[in-house]
Amino acid sequence: MISEADQVVIDEMITRERTMKERQKIIEDMTHKRRVFKRRLVIACAAVVTPFLTILYNVFMQYEHWPMMGIVKINILVAILIFLLNLALFQKLIKYRPLKYIVQRYRRRIDKRYTEALSVSNRWLQFYYHQREISHIIPQILYYLEANPALETIDDAIDYIDSQPVSLELYQNNLSEFRKYVKQFNTMVLSTANELGQPASRQINFVTLDGIPNVWYFGTDPEAPKVSELDLGRAAIFTLPTSEELRITSNRLKVYRTQYHFSDIAEAYQKQVPGYVESLSKEEQEKEIIFAIELKSARIDSRFQNKGLTFSE
Repeated sequence: MISEADQVVIDEMITRERTMKERQKIIEDMTHKRRVFKRRLVIACAAVVTPFLTILYNVFMQYEHWPMMGIVKINILVAILIFLLNLALFQKLIKYRPLKYIVQRYRRRIDKRYTEALSVSNRWLQFYYHQREISHIIPQILYYLEANPALETIDDAIDYIDSQPVSLELYQNNLSEFRKYVKQFNTMVLSTANELGQPASRQINFVTLDGIPNVWYFGTDPEAPKVSELDLGRAAIFTLPTSEELRITSNRLKVYRTQYHFSDIAEAYQKQVPGYVESLSKEEQEKEIIFAIELKSARIDSRFQNKGLTFSE
């Protein structure tokens, strides 16, 4: 039997899920409007440029003794071809100014229009229960409390969910989704604490290896203070937000020294963090200790989404 105290929390969970569905509809509407605007902008640019290029083509093309209908047909075909080429061209150019500025300006207008509607749901982005953030498992909690009569409290449902191993399919799906986000970053803010519990944070470049997105590697000077702090295993990470306010955070992770030398991951650094290898002397590279951070779970937050991904029990 669900207690009154638990029922109050469950009602809040249900309200939260309804609010999140409404928020998702708003986000989908915003995304659709932005996508349509970009498509229309590309078409408009191509349509404006095509006549000028077609006229320019006719200036240099000589149609001596050509019948009028033949010239018209040729011009129509040329115009269609030029239009299609312009579409492909402007799809590339839209990433650069001045088209990029036009898109950004429209995006700001859309964001401003929906700011109030999104702000209403911000308080529900995170949901704490007994000092634990459980927003990502609320749908499971509600499902199991309804479907499994043996689970009589919220704590029972959470314990049951925690006891379930991560399925291979879910694990692969989470890794695949996380990989898309990690590609946008090569720098993290690493927070650690010393033996006295004094915290410290520093910005660190990292790389991933073998396409495994939840294991981040970084090198450090063996004399650096953070080495002893990392050996204690007390750490948390977050990334600085992108232009879309996307960021990754995690405090469920494992930090450990690896057997790698800097030369083993130098190629990854060259590809993922351009200029980093060149910033270190040969002596510094040889001294580097390579640490790994294995994320057990991570939280993805941005203007349009807030979710948690789990990679292990």
